[in-house]
Amino acid sequence: MDDSAPLTLSRIARLMYWEARRHRKYLLHLAALLCSLIKNAAVLWLRRIFSHRRRLVAIALVEHMGDIVAGEPIAGLARRRFPDARIYWITRAPYASLPASYPAMDRVLTVVCLTEWILLQRLKPFDVVWDLHINGRHCPRCGIPQVKPGNLPEIDDFYDYGCLLTVECLCAGLPVLTDGPVITPPPAAVAMVDALSLPSRFIVIHCTSNDSRRDWSADKWRELAARILAADPTVNIVEVGLRPLVVMRDGARQRTLCGALTMLETAEVIRRARLFIGIDSGPAHLANAVGTRGVILLGVLLRFRTYTPYSGDYAAGAAAAIIHADRPVAELPVETAFAAVMAHGP
Repeated sequence: MDDSAPLTLSRIARLMYWEARRHRKYLLHLAALLCSLIKNAAVLWLRRIFSHRRRLVAIALVEHMGDIVAGEPIAGLARRRFPDARIYWITRAPYASLPASYPAMDRVLTVVCLTEWILLQRLKPFDVVWDLHINGRHCPRCGIPQVKPGNLPEIDDFYDYGCLLTVECLCAGLPVLTDGPVITPPPAAVAMVDALSLPSRFIVIHCTSNDSRRDWSADKWRELAARILAADPTVNIVEVGLRPLVVMRDGARQRTLCGALTMLETAEVIRRARLFIGIDSGPAHLANAVGTRGVILLGVLLRFRTYTPYSGDYAAGAAAAIIHADRPVAELPVETAFAAVMAHGP
């Protein structure tokens, strides 16, 4: 596909038609996409008609957890710039609870994939659009590229430009922000975590990402956990995430909450912890957003020998020890991580 050609609605329709011809399973996704598009477009246009000239502002970032959390300061900027507007965050349903918790947001509009957002944007229901996606990014389901108008920078290796928030600002043509994200878990998440009866002193660990190149090995995580428990007999370890790697079942001073929490419940558990230990993944951004001290294990990623995904206190080193290995993070010694944990105090 020639990404340099104009991405008109008719061209998008042809690309989607040929995708459906090649992959029959895509038809179900296409049907869901079109139904969602029609519903969202109708709702937005009705709101435009009856909004009494109140402007509609869109902030679009359809995934992932860490990216959406890192972009929270952009919601605040939108509210400061457009105090009387109705501000929407566009995302996929699995991530909707995150921007819904941002005080600056009026509504969250869910789409089934990036292609739906590309199509919806071309129907022009919004007065102002801040699209945080990298120009040229392809929808992982449909293969349609996001081609933006204007003179936005070409961003290939985004860590050349800075942290996630910096890149998102550049992608939307906004001034670069440096604020850290702030998330306040809602009362329902607080009540749910209250019911878990967590120990008074615990460390949260999160051990896996959506990219194995960012991960530390299970053996090293288990050794680190054993050293922490031996060093401080009053501290407990709680593992969060989708699947357990260290705490396979609850035991003495160890507990797994993997697969049992929503994203905002996870944020509340991390908020109550004495320390968060993790790798480059969404929960590390949650730790930054709720103000919990962190030890973050990073290594060489692609051609980047040192990089920092975070803004705010984590980037400044005020609230986190970010350990940069000079090799893939999987090769980081346990002793290095343990020393950082002890320096921050379990």
